[in-house]
Amino acid sequence: MEAGLDCVAVTDHNSGGWLDGLKSELKQLEDLERKPGWYRDLVIFPGVEITVADSGGRVHLLAVFDPDHDSRKIFSILGASGITKNFGDPEKTSTTKGFCDTVEEIVSAGGLAIAAHIDKKQGLLEGKKTLTPELEKSLQAITAGEFCDLHAYDHVDPSLNKKVDSLAKIAGSDAHTPDEIGRYFSWIKMSQPSLAGLRLALMDHEFCVRNQEESPNQIPDNFLTKLTIRNMQHCGRIGGRPFILPFHPHFNAVIGGRGTGKSTVLESIRIASRRDQNLGIEAPRVKEALDKFMSLVRDKGVMLEETEIILELHRHGKDYQLLWRQDGEGSVLNEYDDSSWKEAEPGDLKERFPLSIFSQKQIDELASNPRGLLSIIDRTPEVNYKDWKARWESAKSQFIQLRERKRDLLRHLDGEKKLRVDLVDVERDLKQYEEKGHGAILKNFQNRSQQKNSLPDDHVFQDLSNRLLEFASSVEISDFPKHLFDDQDETTAEIKSIHDQSAIELNEINQSIRELSKRVSEIKERRSERMLSSAWYQSVQESMDAYKSLVKEYEDKKSSLSLSLYGEWVQKRNHLVTQLKNLDAIRTEAESTETQITESLSILQSLRGELLEKRRRFIQSVIGENTYVRMDLVPYGDMSSVEDDYRSLLDLGEFNFRSSVYEQDDRKGILWELCNWEEENIPDTQIPHLLSQVKSNTWLIAEGKDRGNHGKFDNRLKTLLENKPSAFDQLDAWWPEDMLRVKYSKGDVRGKFDDLEKGSAGQKAAAILAFLLSYGNEPLIIDQPEDDLDNALISDLIVTQIQENKNNRQLIIVTHNPNIVVNGDSELVSELKFDGGLIQVNIQGGLEESGIREAICTIMEGGKIAFDKRYARIRGKRKAPDV
Repeated sequence: MEAGLDCVAVTDHNSGGWLDGLKSELKQLEDLERKPGWYRDLVIFPGVEITVADSGGRVHLLAVFDPDHDSRKIFSILGASGITKNFGDPEKTSTTKGFCDTVEEIVSAGGLAIAAHIDKKQGLLEGKKTLTPELEKSLQAITAGEFCDLHAYDHVDPSLNKKVDSLAKIAGSDAHTPDEIGRYFSWIKMSQPSLAGLRLALMDHEFCVRNQEESPNQIPDNFLTKLTIRNMQHCGRIGGRPFILPFHPHFNAVIGGRGTGKSTVLESIRIASRRDQNLGIEAPRVKEALDKFMSLVRDKGVMLEETEIILELHRHGKDYQLLWRQDGEGSVLNEYDDSSWKEAEPGDLKERFPLSIFSQKQIDELASNPRGLLSIIDRTPEVNYKDWKARWESAKSQFIQLRERKRDLLRHLDGEKKLRVDLVDVERDLKQYEEKGHGAILKNFQNRSQQKNSLPDDHVFQDLSNRLLEFASSVEISDFPKHLFDDQDETTAEIKSIHDQSAIELNEINQSIRELSKRVSEIKERRSERMLSSAWYQSVQESMDAYKSLVKEYEDKKSSLSLSLYGEWVQKRNHLVTQLKNLDAIRTEAESTETQITESLSILQSLRGELLEKRRRFIQSVIGENTYVRMDLVPYGDMSSVEDDYRSLLDLGEFNFRSSVYEQDDRKGILWELCNWEEENIPDTQIPHLLSQVKSNTWLIAEGKDRGNHGKFDNRLKTLLENKPSAFDQLDAWWPEDMLRVKYSKGDVRGKFDDLEKGSAGQKAAAILAFLLSYGNEPLIIDQPEDDLDNALISDLIVTQIQENKNNRQLIIVTHNPNIVVNGDSELVSELKFDGGLIQVNIQGGLEESGIREAICTIMEGGKIAFDKRYARIRGKRKAPDV
């Protein structure tokens, strides 16, 4: 128990004398109300190490029996082998029967024969370098051998090596004293410790035996633990008792005859996990069927008003319940905390509890709808389309805003021409007026006025001084939080000193900034004094005095040439010059905005390229050189919704302007060449050019620059550009979806792949399944993946990938095919039945349990053959265990 073992086989030399005492002591421990801290459940397999008198000398052979047996079984097998005295002594006694006959006696008695320390002294292979007929017969008789060196026969004669490798290799301790127990051990896959389970595991040692120190019993980070259905029309209504289906963390097979509720299990998982929301895009027909399934009985569904589905999951070490009720009442998520379920904040259930679920109809639709398959790819963490989409929308919004800003700036520039004409006119008036006399006075006044107005006034300095003072008031640190520090804490004085020093230094900076503010005020005063005493200021005053005198002179003469009119002209010219100067700034901003628009559009294209590259990397990492399927992406190549997108962007309606937009039969329309690039054998590298032409031609028509005659289509686009120019921004920020091109293996020619739409139903399903089973670590639920597949594809594709996946993720597969269950090595088989008008779990268990094997052989056509194939594949002769 301290060694951490679950099972031990006690195999004394030619004796079972100790077994009954050991089992009695174990029983006393099991019955203790308070067990010691080192206690753990332990199973004792009774056994014996038999000394066999073989032609080559004495060979040791282990016989192991079911835990229910006691020492009488051991002594009976010893007697049947010829050992009737000197029990417990490997030197003074031996069998009277040879190796193969002794093995036969063990097997006939219901036991399991294992060659003891096969590669060491008195082992079956001691000193053997080649495979003799007698040795071959002996190796054929047994299923397993206890090896002290697991690699002892890696480099011997190939025929001997092959025969040795067909054995289950057990790394036994061969312990002769208690402290040697657990020196070496093997991990044996069994749902429950039993001889039947041990026998099956050793026969199937490729998957069921591990010789390693670390535990292979690693569970995924996320897996489903139980499904509960209450009060559904045909489920969970037996005397108020719910339908409960537990799950194993690895591979679960759900079997049963037609109409036993297997698909109800899958759809209930889909509903509780809220995975029905993606079906609208990926599999619309499946969504329709699910909506009908979810409707009330009166609407031909299966739900009652009180129907409740609870899906329990284990995630990151914690247990959760996802709840769904037909009436929408109650909590959505519970979390197990402190021995009870408590309501938890659900958040985004699909993100928090990732799982993938596919019915056969979904797989069919994915085969015919690669866009749905692409949406599955986009949901993977490697692609993370949701995050990409958020960045895309932000960049697109920036592009649209910049386009709108540019139009607004250009609207301001529309009046520039008139402003320049007005300026020429007013300058002409001023020149004519000045030439009539007093031009020097007026010109000097005009010049000095412009000089004075162009110089900064005192407010500039005052504002700067005020801002410095305002900033200085913010340069400080809050008081030390004495209430949070204990004076007795020896660290308090140190941290307070650091804080106080920082406060002092910041105060010094504060004072320095205030000094700067004072200096700015002093600069303002000195500047003002110097300017007032300057010759320039004196000339300004003189020009103003001369101008005032001139104004008075004209007023006294009551002349028609009013200087006030001149002033108005001067004011108007200054205003026009200012306006034009502002327009120069607007023009500069417009040019800068155009540069930003170009950069923004480039960012959008880069983001599309980023998404394409993420998708490609993911596909390559998952598919790579897959035998059954190839996938590649054509940038912007999906034409399935191009016409709809184009019409929607330009608000053209569903059927208007067909000959101008797209007319397939007449080969007409602005979109025709783009939409038919594949049929016209145009290289996919030309798609960006074709798309650019579509956008360019649309703009030319809208701007009236296209020489063709498009009739009402021309007017529609011109009107749209005039009244809703943002539609063309949306057009420029639009690219069709990437096209996922899926090819399948033709099978008859190695390495030959053809377009998926040309394949049979089975070939299509194989290609999609190859993808679905190739990536991810979240739970994967599939309903009847074998439909449309022949047995070769089931064996080569599904079974192989189940075996590769199930140690890293949970698999739940609803199936009618025994090869998937048996050769896929299901950890937990659940047989459903329909009895009394209700779906029920008939039996659950592992493959080594006789009831499960019988169920598989009874309800699944080919079940017996599947067991024969699994347990006879190593040597091709041994038959499957009886069921």
